[in-house]
Amino acid sequence: MKNLVILPTYNESKNIIKTIDLIFKQNIDVNILVIDDNSPDDTSGIVEGLKNDKIFILKREAKERPWFSIR
Repeated sequence: MKNLVILPTYNESKNIIKTIDLIFKQNIDVNILVIDDNSPDDTSGIVEGLKNDKIFILKREAKERPWFSIR
């Protein structure tokens, strides 16, 4: 079974690579969906630069509360 990890983000440029690396170090078959709330620190650009077919990104145009990302 493939698992999906959902990561709502805002200004996580300093943490996003470490977080994604920790997820992939688990012994599970996983995809990651990063939902970025228009971070001004280029969080989404960092994720896009990883060029991994198991990482998907959804860029939101406005900052919302984190739980709105998973509705």
